[in-house]
Amino acid sequence: MLKANLHIAQTDCTLANFDENLAHHCLLAEEALKGGADAIAFPELSLTGYNVQDAAQDIAMHIDDPRLDPLRELSRNITIICGGIELSEEYGVYNSAFMFEDGKGRSIHRKIYLPTYGMFEELRYFSAGQEITVVDSRRLGRIGVAICEDFWHVSVPYLLAHQGAQLMMVLMSSPLRMSPGAGLPPIVTQWQTIASTYAFLFSTFVCCVNRVGNEDSFTYWGNSSLTGPDGTAIQNAPLFKEQVLETVLDFSAVKRTRLHSSHFLDEDLRLISTELQSIITGRKG
Repeated sequence: MLKANLHIAQTDCTLANFDENLAHHCLLAEEALKGGADAIAFPELSLTGYNVQDAAQDIAMHIDDPRLDPLRELSRNITIICGGIELSEEYGVYNSAFMFEDGKGRSIHRKIYLPTYGMFEELRYFSAGQEITVVDSRRLGRIGVAICEDFWHVSVPYLLAHQGAQLMMVLMSSPLRMSPGAGLPPIVTQWQTIASTYAFLFSTFVCCVNRVGNEDSFTYWGNSSLTGPDGTAIQNAPLFKEQVLETVLDFSAVKRTRLHSSHFLDEDLRLISTELQSIITGRKG
């Protein structure tokens, strides 16, 4: 597989209204399929909204829940990646990324780093994920998925890249954090820098899928993007406006980039492992 047509769905959603959000997902997936898309990706918690707070336990569902059947059925022809609240077999409640493909659904990532600073209080309502692993998709190849704050920790993309991810997909519900000054809000340029830096350092595609709209006191800014493995922005969605961004992933670009510069391939994982173990056991410092 050298190319994939990916639609990035920069959407708003209705807080705690699963049925309405599900219908919107199905509509956009059907439209993407008609447009020739291989896959469509939605933002963090796109099926539920972000500020669910204490309702998280009531909304949470297992990936095999029959209410998700419409997405499973559509996935026979298009891969769907979206955000939801997952109820695990042990009844843990997670901020998760779901993938539906070939008529099946699976939870592909549970958010690890749950912010509890400033306006955020996720750790009150969700359990933290405990695994960083890649996912094999028939239509997108080997991908690594992270959820918003996860991508502010270099360990996540580092480990995904070294497991073979050639596409890193970041599902986001990033709100504005108001600060004085002209030009783009700092949070927007910070995310652009993060996407460009990781794409370049790990020689992978980075796809950021951020939501838009207003929810309680939160305003989500969008600007979803696809960044190439050389760190160059390929496409960007607008600020504050719903849009489905139609992109093409040409995975031969990963090959060209890594042949041009082997900095990622030259990483010494054994050295990193040894040094980390020394730090953890206190033999350093």
